[in-house]
Amino acid sequence: MASSTSPKPQNVPAIKLGTRLRKLREDAKFPTQAALGTRLNVSNDYISKVETGKMVPAKDVLLAWLDACRATDEARDYLTELWGLACDARGGIADFILRWFENEARADFLRLWALLFMPGQLQTREYALAMFLKGGMDEDEAAEQADIRMRRQAILFDRPDPVHVTAVIHEHALHNRVGTPEVMIGQLERLLELSRRPNIVIQVVRDDGYFIGMEGAFEIASGDEIPDTLLMLAYEDQMHEDRTLTRKAIAQFEEIRGYALSAEDSRALIREAIERWKGQQQ
Repeated sequence: MASSTSPKPQNVPAIKLGTRLRKLREDAKFPTQAALGTRLNVSNDYISKVETGKMVPAKDVLLAWLDACRATDEARDYLTELWGLACDARGGIADFILRWFENEARADFLRLWALLFMPGQLQTREYALAMFLKGGMDEDEAAEQADIRMRRQAILFDRPDPVHVTAVIHEHALHNRVGTPEVMIGQLERLLELSRRPNIVIQVVRDDGYFIGMEGAFEIASGDEIPDTLLMLAYEDQMHEDRTLTRKAIAQFEEIRGYALSAEDSRALIREAIERWKGQQQ
């Protein structure tokens, strides 16, 4: 028997949000979860988990849901506020990360320095999922976060003028196992594929010992519509828009890049890593 102090289902923000979104879907004449899922480009299972309160939708999915169902301004305000409460209750995405996502989506240039793991913008879904699972998330939460990461990659392909990415990756990340050898092979093959795109430059720094870049990974978003934005990933995620600090980070990025191999030599090193992972397959 449930404890008398346990919250009633209708009072749990995620459950309440899911119930309201289900009613909104039905009122909008989407007769099935699959019908709305097709419209939003998410799975039937995703819609089901949101409507039953097992998952809090990503914000872009929530907004697309409200648009597809032609929510009134009043309903939109209420459900957006309820979504925020559900995120807080589930330990949702921090405000500064949401701010980074917004600037990243509007950036003209991204500079990525990756030390231990592949940059999120270049990850395969399998690699991202394995990372989140390794970080202690349950399967549902890890799958949701991996899907968010994949949707963020639209800036590489789906804009008339795709973002220009310069990714400098430490050699250690090529050999740092995330998931299975098959996951690593798929991830490294993805790097090779992306490195052939005109808007993406991928360079590798050989593991020759300590240098300035060993202090921690970071990312910088720049563009005409945003302030230069720095995301530091060393010990605790931090985001800064301070002009002086971001300029120093840009200078440090260029110094790190000075240690990197050329794009073609980097591809050769990635191919060597692929062969090494193939040798570890069962």
